[in-house]
Amino acid sequence: MYQFGASSNKSKRTLLLAAQFLHEELPVRLARRARELKRLPFGLGEMVSIKGVRKLYERSFFRIRRFPKPSTTELEERFTEMLDDIKTEHNSVQANIARGLQVSDWSDVSRFLLVPFDFGQFLDRFYLSRVGVRVLIGQHIMLHHPQEGFIGIIQKECVPSVVCEHAIEDARAICEMSYGISPEVILEGNLGLKLSYIPEHLHYIFFELIKNSMRAVTERFRDKPEKMEPITVVFAEGSEDIAIKISDKGGGIPRSGMDRLWTYTFTTAGNTLEKLQQLNTPGRPIMAGFAHGLPLSRIHARAFGGDLHVMSMQGHGTDVYIHLCKLGDREVSVP
Repeated sequence: MYQFGASSNKSKRTLLLAAQFLHEELPVRLARRARELKRLPFGLGEMVSIKGVRKLYERSFFRIRRFPKPSTTELEERFTEMLDDIKTEHNSVQANIARGLQVSDWSDVSRFLLVPFDFGQFLDRFYLSRVGVRVLIGQHIMLHHPQEGFIGIIQKECVPSVVCEHAIEDARAICEMSYGISPEVILEGNLGLKLSYIPEHLHYIFFELIKNSMRAVTERFRDKPEKMEPITVVFAEGSEDIAIKISDKGGGIPRSGMDRLWTYTFTTAGNTLEKLQQLNTPGRPIMAGFAHGLPLSRIHARAFGGDLHVMSMQGHGTDVYIHLCKLGDREVSVP
């Protein structure tokens, strides 16, 4: 995708070829996800919010299929405008999926033991596919709006420490709106390292993880802020990948909860449904509680050959390790 975009230079022929590829590829991916949503067991696929997501995918599928094959510059531009509209329409998918999971009786784990269906794996596939679709659409749209230092949405020399600083500012703003205070964040290691990457994805990962750490540290030391421990972010470069460690002393996660970190339903920040209802309250910050931030951060890391791991010591704190592939030689199978 990087090489294709680099060779295009906004070439009309290249943009036409890209649009024709998306015209064929996107309906296939959308149809697979719509079919999986419809086949969800236990009536989950008929929940109002889940059904709404499925209808959205079906509507997007038919919009693309009914659009003529982009064979002229004019058709390609109209097709790109439609893709931009579809991408915007899908912004609410994550919140709607989370709402559907919470409204359903997900907590009754015993009933799942009789049926060979893994919701975690389903959501991993669903969200990995969603990331892939949004990257394809976003890349095509931004090739129409070239920026200095970027090839589409890919920054040629992305500096992770700079992206991290922006994420820290955003997380701190929410933390201070929620608690009135926030812990210090210290960046260490190789702060000047660079790689070709999508900064929007990196920002999402940093923001979610640092927000989690800030909440844990603030809640542990809110009654004695003078003893509040800083969060540290360490950057290191290896021969194959870039490794980043985010460490906090927020008290850690119970060992019994470690296996549930990736289930999209486990959170240490209170009731998820209450947090979702806060989305309808303008200006009210939501510090945590959707249960999607950590598993989705791992999805974003894995989407380009990286990974994310969590190590925790209850009574002390948590370390999160992010690995980013810098060689571009790892293939990822997107469902």
